[in-house]
Amino acid sequence: MKLRLIPILLKHIQEAGFEISTIGLEKPANSEHGDWATNIAFSLSKQLRKAPVMIANELANALNGTSECQKIGVFTAVNGFLNLRLNDTWIAESFTQYWDDAFQYPKDERRLLLEYVSANPTGPLHIGHGRWAVLGSVIERMLKAVGVNVETEFYINDAGHQISKLNESVEAVRQGKPVPEDGYHGTYIHEIVASSEEPSSYLLSIQKATLAQLGVTFNQWFSEKSLYQTTAIQSVIDRLKAQELAYENEGALWFKTTAFSDDKDRVLIKSDGAYTYFLVDLAYHLNKISRGYSTLVNIWGADHHGYVGRMKAGVAALSYSKPVELNIVIGQLVTLLKDGEPFRMSKRTGDMVTLQEVIDDIGVDATRYFLAEKSADTHIDFDIELAKKQSSDNPVFYVQYAHARMMNLIQKCIENNLEKPSSSQIKIDDFDPYERQLALQVTQYHDQLWDCAQRLSPHQWVHYVMQLAKTYHLFYEHCPVLKAQSPELQKKRLWLVMQTQKTLKNALEILGITAPNYM
Repeated sequence: MKLRLIPILLKHIQEAGFEISTIGLEKPANSEHGDWATNIAFSLSKQLRKAPVMIANELANALNGTSECQKIGVFTAVNGFLNLRLNDTWIAESFTQYWDDAFQYPKDERRLLLEYVSANPTGPLHIGHGRWAVLGSVIERMLKAVGVNVETEFYINDAGHQISKLNESVEAVRQGKPVPEDGYHGTYIHEIVASSEEPSSYLLSIQKATLAQLGVTFNQWFSEKSLYQTTAIQSVIDRLKAQELAYENEGALWFKTTAFSDDKDRVLIKSDGAYTYFLVDLAYHLNKISRGYSTLVNIWGADHHGYVGRMKAGVAALSYSKPVELNIVIGQLVTLLKDGEPFRMSKRTGDMVTLQEVIDDIGVDATRYFLAEKSADTHIDFDIELAKKQSSDNPVFYVQYAHARMMNLIQKCIENNLEKPSSSQIKIDDFDPYERQLALQVTQYHDQLWDCAQRLSPHQWVHYVMQLAKTYHLFYEHCPVLKAQSPELQKKRLWLVMQTQKTLKNALEILGITAPNYM
């Protein structure tokens, strides 16, 4: 709806003599003030040397005086904000056009690579990996839904010290010796020995199977080992030296990341000649750049927070001739709760509950919902027992039950010989308050999806899905369909239910959660 409103408002505000090139719309804090609000008067205040209250009043009068805006709704000035209450007829018109096949999102020319999970193949995935997997999966679905050319990649950390420790642990078990103290002690080490497969390959196959069950797949699986088999690492050094961004000091090679606002310069090659992880990561990102992506998005765990500045400096330096944007999403930790208490014990790994165990316990839908419902930078307390409840206390059940309710009602209408109405048959002059709120929620689908995709914010999409389900449950309780007072009202409400069902099903699909027909 915002995508439809903003161009109209901009045109009339400009025609009224106000010099603006953009306008933002948000929901007012108080719904009694309207359906949308903009703070444009505050932006114009300095330019016009007038108080925002005066400008907002002038804007409201100007817009209310045009025939096109009169069809949209009524504009009012509230404490310097310009507010809009939509006409029911305009909401209904937007609602009918909502699933129009001709709908187009603003064009996005980016070629984007989304890298996420990228776990060491040294053990099964844990719940933290699961969070990054779900966040990445939902971000991918959102971006694709709004027309972004996005590809996904898992960076396989199959080189380095951790792999050496894994191999040593497996070899110790093969020889009947104790696993080294700093090695891997889970029972899966014995499974590797029994399989006779190369350790990291065996564990990667387990990780892939778990991710696939969770609905997470990748376009590419990129091996860290491959970087050592090419000139990728030397190419990084050559590029940085060519820009005078690499220098030697105390026998080590340094990258002048302070030139890009990092707090200190970073070592690339240690004094003993060993490569740092940072240098190898730079080689990987140079490989990404060389593949022609214009935007890179990485989802990392909380332990990588201090790595963000130096990596942004690296990408800026390595893509200097054709700048590439790098966005990094940091996923905070997850604490599993059972009966209100944290728990970590697992027979399989010895020290943690695996992602596979969580999926087996509560299912894919609940796992995805609970791992996506909060902002990535927020710690999650994941209540396993709540996720299993078959009641409205469980948000997954609550949302899915809304869809099942819709399908059940539509089926009952068919059984009672109610003809499914088409948009062309519906003429609406006014809405009941619950009907109106439901129609407004549905027509915000495209706006919400666009905003969430641009912000890389799955949790905001979860919030929209929950609000849509809540609004429908209220509608269901207060607006009977089969027992409506007239055939016209019956038809209108059935039409609302049908459109809402399509909307919720699509919204859940973006979350990777099923929309059941009955529960």
